[in-house]
Amino acid sequence: MTTIAKFSIIEYKKNYELSQLTKGDCLKSNAKKLSPIKNLNCIMNEVNKLTTHFQNVDKDAFSKKYGCSVEIARVEVLSPTVWALVHFWDPDYHCFSFRSIDLCPTMEEYGMLTEFPNNLYRIYFPLRSDKIILELSKLLRIANLEKFLEKNAIGLKWRMLEIELEKKSGSEKERLIALGIFGPVLFPSQTGVVSLEAAAAYVEYENTQTNPVTTILAETILTPNHCRKIGKGAMRCCMQLLYIWIVTLPENFFIGNFYQWK
Repeated sequence: MTTIAKFSIIEYKKNYELSQLTKGDCLKSNAKKLSPIKNLNCIMNEVNKLTTHFQNVDKDAFSKKYGCSVEIARVEVLSPTVWALVHFWDPDYHCFSFRSIDLCPTMEEYGMLTEFPNNLYRIYFPLRSDKIILELSKLLRIANLEKFLEKNAIGLKWRMLEIELEKKSGSEKERLIALGIFGPVLFPSQTGVVSLEAAAAYVEYENTQTNPVTTILAETILTPNHCRKIGKGAMRCCMQLLYIWIVTLPENFFIGNFYQWK
């Protein structure tokens, strides 16, 4: 009979630190053995039209509920910066490695940048796929929402939702704007598509107030990991947050370590 040991957080931390001290670090990836990145698609959706609708809603109330999501959506990302950054990703360590310096966005950093008002450490449980459209239809008060699905049912056509956005007002308009940020910006999948996974994260946020930062960060880690291993792919993570994170690192960090990297 197998016995499963139960540890408190403090005990787990002590055991983890002891294991690291006795066994040491795992070997870092050899960048020369990794496939060179030949094709990297940085998915960036056009959100100018979406943010213009923000002028017709209560900005303070929207910010209290959805944090800095609109400001994040307005950030202009330089794709070459992200392309260059992915070359420094270590798929074994799951972080950006600059010689002896390892960096990775943290929940606290992303929480500070997004300013979602709810508990940062609450666990996110994705909604069952067969309930997403039904729950979303109730929130947005749009009948026959399944007609908005792409042919392969991977997500909702944003251009059709934009037509509904023109008709909405008040809280319904705010919710549709928020979905437009969750889909094309925070959880991008394909250009012009709100993926079902993004819709599920949005529904979960509306219904249970679960902070989406952990999910956003997970996508930020998994995406460059996949692209770095195979040498190509699409950056299906929030490009704006990743870009803000890297360009706002202290300037003296790069200056101080410049000669180590040469």
